[in-house]
Amino acid sequence: MASWRETRQWLEHAAVRGALSLAGRIPLEAGQRIGAAIGCLGFDLVRARRDVSIENIMTSLGVSRGAATKIARAAYANSGRCLMEFAAFAHLTRAEVLDLVAVEGFENVERVRAEGKGCIIVAAHLGHWEMIGAVMVAMGVPIHFLVGQQTNARVDDVMNDLRRKQGIGIITRSVALRKVLQALTERQFVAMLPDQDARKGGVMVDFLGRPASTVRGPALFAIRRNCAILPVFMSRTGSRHLMTVEEPLYPRPLENEDDVVRDLTQRYTDRITARVRMHPDEYFWPHRRWKTKAAQEAQPHSVAGIS
Repeated sequence: MASWRETRQWLEHAAVRGALSLAGRIPLEAGQRIGAAIGCLGFDLVRARRDVSIENIMTSLGVSRGAATKIARAAYANSGRCLMEFAAFAHLTRAEVLDLVAVEGFENVERVRAEGKGCIIVAAHLGHWEMIGAVMVAMGVPIHFLVGQQTNARVDDVMNDLRRKQGIGIITRSVALRKVLQALTERQFVAMLPDQDARKGGVMVDFLGRPASTVRGPALFAIRRNCAILPVFMSRTGSRHLMTVEEPLYPRPLENEDDVVRDLTQRYTDRITARVRMHPDEYFWPHRRWKTKAAQEAQPHSVAGIS
């Protein structure tokens, strides 16, 4: 007989799969409006993360509580739109993806590919970040997402199936070291979202004016394969999107590896900071990004310690 935990996970899986399947059948622009309404409703009803969002915005942007509340509500609406657009991955063709997203700075992708190496893409929980993979695939760039694992593995499967429908490869953190290095060796791109708290295993860098524990992985992988880090960001332009590919960053020859990691991590984090300041109403603020304090930072360690 199934345990309550197994039953609950099965119900969560069925609910997520059913909801995404239903959402994916709605015309995209109507889905965006519905998603925005769902996001705003969530903001109005779920107080805990709303308060975290407002406090993060006030401290990071130096705005009043009223202004922060307005930004946070718009950011929740963005998350709702993203959910509905993500559901559409089940049926969007590559031509439809390219019609939905304008691309700026693609010459930076071509520049990196001309070097004959793989590349680490760093993005952020900004705009509709999931679209980055779909656009890259549609433009002929082989790409993998390095993904975390949800408590419910069945829900993970649903989300990763939608990504695979767009031709995006999936690398889980349990096999990250081997698979990421292999993909880079094969001249492929690997996308990561390094804008969440990395706990004690991270490196402390400045993010939006405060020390933030940040994963070492992107910098360490770039060092190991002597390849570029390419910052890529999504933003909204009405019912469409703009994907901006910024100039690549490279490891600089500093005294020791930990200095190289910190320097490279700070430089791409500065790019993220600038984009969040440009589009604060499209950023995912509910995360406790600054939870780890500077005194808790881990000592330098090898690539095996990637978090």
